[in-house]
Amino acid sequence: MEKYTILKQRKELKKKSHAVVRSHYMVLFFLTLVIILFGTEFSYIKDSWGENPLFGANSKNADSEKEDVGSILDSDTVLDEIMEGRLSQGEAVSEQLAGQIQEKGDTSKMLGRTRGVLSQIVNMVDSGQFYSSIARTLFTIVKSESIVGVIFTLISLTWYLFVFFCIQNMFCVIYRRILILVRVYENISPADLLHIAAIRKWFRASWVMFVTDIFQALWSITIIGGFIKMYSYFAVPYIVAENPDIKAREAITLSRKMMNGHKMELFLYQLTLIGWHILGSVTFGISEYVYGVAYRTSCETEFYVKVREEAIRNQIEGCAILNDPYMYQKADKILLYETYFDVVDEITLIHEQKMELTGFRKVLADWFGIWWGSLASKQKYDELEGRKYSIAHYRMCMEGMAYPQWLNPMWRRKELSKKDQVSFLRNYSVWTLFLLFISFSFIGWTWEVALHYMQAGEFVNRGTLLGPWLPIYGSGGVIVLILCSRFRKNPVLEFITAIILCGTLEYFSGWYLETKFHQRWWSYDGYFLNLHGRICAEGLLVFGVGCCMVVYVIAPLFDILLSRVKPRILIAVCIVLAVLFGADQIHSSSHPNMAKGAVERKHETETADSGGGQTEASPGTEVSAA
Repeated sequence: MEKYTILKQRKELKKKSHAVVRSHYMVLFFLTLVIILFGTEFSYIKDSWGENPLFGANSKNADSEKEDVGSILDSDTVLDEIMEGRLSQGEAVSEQLAGQIQEKGDTSKMLGRTRGVLSQIVNMVDSGQFYSSIARTLFTIVKSESIVGVIFTLISLTWYLFVFFCIQNMFCVIYRRILILVRVYENISPADLLHIAAIRKWFRASWVMFVTDIFQALWSITIIGGFIKMYSYFAVPYIVAENPDIKAREAITLSRKMMNGHKMELFLYQLTLIGWHILGSVTFGISEYVYGVAYRTSCETEFYVKVREEAIRNQIEGCAILNDPYMYQKADKILLYETYFDVVDEITLIHEQKMELTGFRKVLADWFGIWWGSLASKQKYDELEGRKYSIAHYRMCMEGMAYPQWLNPMWRRKELSKKDQVSFLRNYSVWTLFLLFISFSFIGWTWEVALHYMQAGEFVNRGTLLGPWLPIYGSGGVIVLILCSRFRKNPVLEFITAIILCGTLEYFSGWYLETKFHQRWWSYDGYFLNLHGRICAEGLLVFGVGCCMVVYVIAPLFDILLSRVKPRILIAVCIVLAVLFGADQIHSSSHPNMAKGAVERKHETETADSGGGQTEASPGTEVSAA
């Protein structure tokens, strides 16, 4: 047999890889980002950032090497002290680190983080106070620093093994599976990322990779053996991606047989890609993030595909477990239509039962997700829209545009039914929207009061109104639910639009209150990326996540519960709450809540108009985390 036949096809393989990466760039880019930041592969790229002046690290001269001991302490030092049974020393180090962070602002890590929930969490972890607080709590129970150290050691070991075993070592399997699928299919969905979990083989696949890592580590002791076995085990993650039900020894043995005669060929093939490594070093890893890793791994995937084809053609022992051909080629159209025949029936049924809205009702439903009409017809319309969306993916599978999971030998087919629908694709009646507004306002008020109580130790009615509601929360939730209605099928657009709307609402609400009452009810001064203290990046991120929770989880469940209430009772409750809320608004417009802790700080008229130059808060005044 001719030697290095795959290597001679390298130009063709590289050309295919370029085409694959270009056609599915965003999917591969985000997967690459995840696997570099949190995975077990390509960690050298992330480490190279530590030497990159673009990302905050400065070169050290001889004098800077002679820094005081405190400057080289970090949270790992605190953890080491606690694990060795020296709790008091650990607490002392954490206090020293906390003082350094407060004094310097630690601008190299969070661009001057000083305030905010996220900033507090990050600072607690960086200073080690998070560890020392837990350790002190355990000490009050066991009364022994040595036992606390043992507990911390066991917890740390258990957590590391869990993360590595169940998450990190599965990244390379999922990454390879997606790299195989994008060669064939135009559409990649979350179902493809979670396929191994869906067929309930996640633990088995994790075990295979764990055993492979152990074998590799043992061979690495011999240095040369470790280098050779790295190429012998090259096919393991690809094999597991195709058949996650395989046993560890079977996967390792099959990989060795498949790579027999190809190890040196793969090494030489990777040498032809050395230019990307050099470019990555010159650009401090940026080119690797942007394109290099995805392209090189795609090239290696093309190499594996050729090795797999040869193994099946030569019928090597054990190749029968490579039993999912539709990862590598599209199924026959007749087979797809026969497999997804239920989808054809469902499409026909939806077409026959579809409800056509016209005029003002259509505008409200299509653009704002608001239903105008009887609740019975609303339920039918929502059901049809949900069923239509739920079969969209199956239809792409039927047309050969997405991987056909129903043809996977381990897939447990689920029959289509009226319950197989996405509940967030629904319209909301005026009554439901009003009750959602009141509910969100109350939840926001509860959150603000609880947060202030934890920070200041006193109960304070937050906000400008006298009642238990903060309209900015209710307005934000309902506005996002209405104005982002057309983006529900795209969670990314939904998230971005929610941030823009909530940021605009919060900023101009703050500006209006400051202008009219010359007071501030919240301030983000000192927060990361704040604008005039009225909005900040941290708050907008929380709003974005919260609004997605509202759109995709809370509001649909709330609407389902309300559908079980009789309409006349629902309307009566809305009228009562509307009267109470309206009365509070009228009263508070001239007599707003000015209790201590509810108001942020005194604010001059000129300052409010200019949006800057605020005076400092008076002593004792608390900051709202609205």
